[in-house]
Amino acid sequence: MTIENIKIELTERSFWHIDSQSALLPDQNLPRLDPLAGLSALDSSNLMTCIMGQRRCGKSVIVRQYIEQLWAEGIPPHNILYINFFLRPLKVLQDEKIFAQIIDWWMKDLVNKNKRSYLLLDEVHLLEHWDENVASIFEDPKFPCRIIMTGSNSSLLSKDLSTKLGGRFTSLPIFPFSWSEYCRFTNQDLNLKSIESYLFDGGLPEVLKLKNSELRAQLVGDIVNSIVKNDIVERYNPSNPLVLFSLIDYCRQSYGQDLSLAKIQNEINGRLSIPQNPKANRKSTTLAETYLQYMVDAYFLYCPQTYSYRTKDVLKQKVDKIYLSDLCFAHHDSGVSKGRLLENMVYLEINRRNFKIKRFLGYRNKNLEIDFWIKNSRIEALVQICWQLGSFEENGSMWDREFGNLGAVSWDVPKIVVSLDEEIKSPLKGVKHMSVLKFFEWLDNNR
Repeated sequence: MTIENIKIELTERSFWHIDSQSALLPDQNLPRLDPLAGLSALDSSNLMTCIMGQRRCGKSVIVRQYIEQLWAEGIPPHNILYINFFLRPLKVLQDEKIFAQIIDWWMKDLVNKNKRSYLLLDEVHLLEHWDENVASIFEDPKFPCRIIMTGSNSSLLSKDLSTKLGGRFTSLPIFPFSWSEYCRFTNQDLNLKSIESYLFDGGLPEVLKLKNSELRAQLVGDIVNSIVKNDIVERYNPSNPLVLFSLIDYCRQSYGQDLSLAKIQNEINGRLSIPQNPKANRKSTTLAETYLQYMVDAYFLYCPQTYSYRTKDVLKQKVDKIYLSDLCFAHHDSGVSKGRLLENMVYLEINRRNFKIKRFLGYRNKNLEIDFWIKNSRIEALVQICWQLGSFEENGSMWDREFGNLGAVSWDVPKIVVSLDEEIKSPLKGVKHMSVLKFFEWLDNNR
């Protein structure tokens, strides 16, 4: 393909002309207000922005929504070069020499120098020597443009860019739809009923568009396979793919539970009919830990760190709990625990509001475990999650556990039990109860 033909192909897919701008956004388009605000806030900084998140969570749509926002702000269409390296007609742009020619042509012949210019690179890791090429453009005064990239692997973007660019980039994490976005997308009210629906539907836009449950399940399986193939296998070439797939299946069932790597390995060995061998199992435990980190890098799950009174608890190299990056990945069989789904949901809602979040462990001999220690620049708190408390007369042991663990911590910070119950009067001074709805409001007020 000649360079002139490449220019034609790119022109038809960069939304520069009226006839192509109607294809910018999907028909069922929900503006992602928080990510768009984040991009706008970074607009005046001399930093590249890496938009990172799991596959199918809407990164490309957010980039296109940002293009529409830039048009509304008066940026000429030709000042915005959007390249999606995943598109087959543009695959030739993955060649770094051709890419360099196109960037030079765009900046010289098309950009209005009196206006800001933007280079938007979708699935940037497909570009040959992408980190070196992006770093070169960023450093070259010949190309004074704002650079925004997307990618699906946190290790790929953050580690490679850190090597080439030091502190000259910032990351913008993108999540699937939050509960409130889910309600807007599906035309539901913000109430307990829609929370229960969200726990089973999740927040992946393409999945939510399908009404048939079987088709949804098939699409979720395809997305999981895509994450494994493109973001794990192709990048890391794992030595035992069978263990990897078994571990993924295990995580889809065991989110929000106390875990250990030894337990995980024993479960996997049982599923694969591998005989017990303590020496081999120690090696496999390390393998399981490595594969869990691959899944974290691919935004398939989260493994929160531990906050503990005892330093040795913090330093232990083991998995305490895992949380799925979207609730649709959970295996929704008849025995699914709604409490664990709710805990996973709350974890994601706290995380997306940019709180630091860890699991809290007290002294082991007191069995003091609290779901979340959370902190930002404004506030610090301890949070317990349960499905429903009911009355003390019926569920006294649950009350003692949920309120009692918080009451045993002497810190002068907000201590909150969160459940689907309406407001409950706490039996302990210094410990509050909040409904899930009130807790999300509290998070928003303390962002």
